[in-house]
This record gives sequence, C-alpha cells and structure tokens, in this order.
Amino acid sequence: MVTIKPLYSLVAHLTEGITQPSLLLTNLSNPHHYNVRPSERRLLAQANIIIWLGPELEPQLNKIIQQHNSDSANQSIVISARQSKNLTLLNRRSKHSHQENHSDSVRHKYLTTLDPHIWLSAHNAAQISKYISERLIAQDPKNTRRYQTNLHLLLNKIEQTKKAIKKTIRDNKQPFIAMHDAFQYFEHEYGLNYIDSISNDLETGASLKHMLQIKDQIEKKQIQCLVYQPPKSSIIDAIKNQTAIKVTELDPLGHHIENNMDAWFEIMQNMSVNFSSCLNP
Repeated sequence: MVTIKPLYSLVAHLTEGITQPSLLLTNLSNPHHYNVRPSERRLLAQANIIIWLGPELEPQLNKIIQQHNSDSANQSIVISARQSKNLTLLNRRSKHSHQENHSDSVRHKYLTTLDPHIWLSAHNAAQISKYISERLIAQDPKNTRRYQTNLHLLLNKIEQTKKAIKKTIRDNKQPFIAMHDAFQYFEHEYGLNYIDSISNDLETGASLKHMLQIKDQIEKKQIQCLVYQPPKSSIIDAIKNQTAIKVTELDPLGHHIENNMDAWFEIMQNMSVNFSSCLNP
C-alpha cells in the first residue's frame, strides 16, 4: 500500500513484473489536512507493506500507522521515504528565513520545520527509489535481480526527465510568487527565482496587510507569474484582476493525472512546462 500518487509512481516502477502496489489516497488535494476514511483505514490494516512519505506531509496517517503497528498480531512493514539516505532537505520558509540544505545527521532536529515536498526533486526521487528498492529486496530476496533491474531502469528514466526539465526551464530567473510555498525543491534544483508566497498554509488565506505587500512587490519587482496548486482560491482571481500577472496551476500531487504509474514523471514534466509558460514574456 502506497499513500500518495507521486510515491506510488516510483514504487510501481520498482515492483513491475513482481507485484502490483495499491494507491491509498486516490483523490487527494491536500494531505496536510486530510481525514482518513474508514475504508482507507481498513486498507492500511490489511497491507503487508505500507510505503509513505512520513509524518511531516501525512500527519493524519502517522497516528493510524502507529496504532496499527502497536498490535503485534497484525503488524505491517512500514517504509518511510523520509528515511532515505543523501536526501536534499530544505526548511519551510517564512518571510525572514532562508532555504538551507541539511545532512542526514541533523535532519531529526528539523522534524516540524522540514518542507515535506521532497519528491519535487529528481535527486530526491532517485534516493527514495534506491532506499525503497533496498527495503523491498530485504523483504523479498528471491526477486533481488528483478528489483535491481527495475531500479536501474527507473534511475535512468529519472535522469532523462531531469535533463529534459533543464532544457525546458533553462535557469529562468524571472521572479514569481506562489499561493502556497510548496515548490522550493523544484525551484532549488532548477534555479528558479521565488520571491514570496501569499499564504503559508493551504487552509488559510492572507491578511489584508500581506495582500497589499504582495501587490506592491508585483509592481516594484515586475513579477509576471503567480503559481498555485489545486484547489484554486478566490484570492488568485482577485490578484489577477487587479494586476497584470499571469497565473498558472501546478499539480505537485498529480491530482489531475490518471496514469498513476507515470504520475511522478508527468508531475515534473507538467510543472516544467507550466513554469516556463508562466515565466516567459
């Protein structure tokens, strides 16, 4: 059982020809504030292996998984992508903070401040794939060679996607703002010029003071691009109507993608195309 679509995509490539994973959260727009359904609780309880990102992105699942595994008679193998080695980890940003990289040796200190959108980096996707492959081989050693072959093919596909994105983006330094600051792993990897976010949380709006500051920045810094993730807030239309800014939707969770196996690749490719379209005059 894999929790979110981009992670499912990587796992499905690793297990191709061996087993078919299941996707838990099939119609998800915001895992930060998600009430797990009884049917989804049952699916987790029945799973032999649970693969998830971790409590920073999926806090509602954390308690359920802990409760499930406290029952010694009905435990699952739990694999957290956050435990992968050599990840690039970035702190959540505020107006007065700067993005930072943190090594594995200190990452535990940033449990509540970590930006959890780690899959929006091709480097991190590769490290996550390596880690999950190792864990699956440990549970299913008879299929070691197939897992290794699948991993090799997956890493090549990730690298080719990264190169294609670099060609599309071409280190575009045009400034942009975001409705919600969810894209810094992508912008960090491809050299994009983030200025500010309207809201720190998908569930909350922005103060009048901050909205005025955003509008002032748009004018003074000639910001041409505003990005958001679904669902679309009314604030987006308000800013668009009051400025000359271009608006584009980014879909980091693959909400609109039907092909679950290729979701990670489509998410990254769509993001590069939409960013490029929004940033270019």
